Amino acid sequence: MGRIPASVPFIQPFSPRQAMMTQAQSQPLEPGTAKPHYLLVCTTCGSQWVNGTRQGTSQGETLLNTLQSKPRDPRLYLQPVECMSGCSHACVIGLAAPDKTTYVFGDLDPKDTEAILATAQLYLAKPDGILPWAERPLKRGVIARIPPLAQV
Repeated sequence: MGRIPASVPFIQPFSPRQAMMTQAQSQPLEPGTAKPHYLLVCTTCGSQWVNGTRQGTSQGETLLNTLQSKPRDPRLYLQPVECMSGCSHACVIGLAAPDKTTYVFGDLDPKDTEAILATAQLYLAKPDGILPWAERPLKRGVIARIPPLAQV
């Protein structure tokens, strides 16, 4: 798995456990290194809850584990996120990079790993991050397309 560069402050983990994971994986970008690209994975999606306590492994955690087991471009960093607030569209992922359009996809299944990774690979290749429907392997589930912060 790629390391999360410490020089990218716009994505912060949402739990102490994730903060420890991120801190352990962080390293500064070397000059001339390409901008980091993130595949955000909601780890609470599809959770089972009993009396306000999460039980077992969520579908999001299963998706994250499956993605971690697959080969992927080293420029793509997997970033677990404790909640992406897309609960009615579990499982939820995002694709984000500096100066690029950000995408949020939902209604995904851990079996969608190949389409997710192929879409992420296309995202890496697009200078503006825009993923036309006809070109992207992941055809369904777009929840949001967010413009780059510089353009807001």
